[in-house]
Amino acid sequence: MDVGVDVADPQGVRGRAYDRQSMTTSLIAAAHGTRSAAGLATTRRLIDLVRDLRPALAVDLCFLDVLEPSLRQRLARLDGAAVVVPVLLSAGYHVADDVPSIAGPHAEVRVARHLGPDRVITQVLCERLIEAGGAGADHVALVASPSRRAAAADDVAAAAADLAEVLARPVHVLPLDDSLPSALAGMGGSVAVASYLLAEGAFHETLRALASSSVAAVAVAEPLGAHPAIAGLILERYDSAR
Repeated sequence: MDVGVDVADPQGVRGRAYDRQSMTTSLIAAAHGTRSAAGLATTRRLIDLVRDLRPALAVDLCFLDVLEPSLRQRLARLDGAAVVVPVLLSAGYHVADDVPSIAGPHAEVRVARHLGPDRVITQVLCERLIEAGGAGADHVALVASPSRRAAAADDVAAAAADLAEVLARPVHVLPLDDSLPSALAGMGGSVAVASYLLAEGAFHETLRALASSSVAAVAVAEPLGAHPAIAGLILERYDSAR
């Protein structure tokens, strides 16, 4: 399936010349943080891919919850200009409140847009569904981490609509809660579940456990993970903010 992203060189960054500002404005990737060793390893691999795509750029990883260094700690030792890229899919609390309030006092810091929704993410969602064996399912459901923010729900709905456009079939947004097994069964027929998550962790473990209790779910896709196209998207957000 071709949706216009060169996975080998997602942003065409190899061999491109950059101005002096791009060499001195660092990229601070602010990820959510997880107690999952697998999830942390995936996040670190993703940021390593960002470094691989643009070796001359200073790229640091920090966390918004659970782990250190925190974004506040990272900005406290900042030397020079920086762009904070929220490595998050939806406009929940961290995007709307946490990151802006922490970065606000630092005049030399800009905050980039969060990652989703985006056609790049849609492409990777399609890949993960195919890898999970969900191509032949009767229905497709998109499940994301929960948020009480209306903006986050809007982002997930937009992601589902874009996935439906690429797949040329309906995509149903389902909540990640105890209603999930019955919601999957109520769709009738087999269901492939697209995981609107960046890395392994508690949310994906819960998703797998709930889906496995429903006979309808024939495939649960892995999280987006350390994918070169996602790394390229992080750089795109950095470039736009810089």
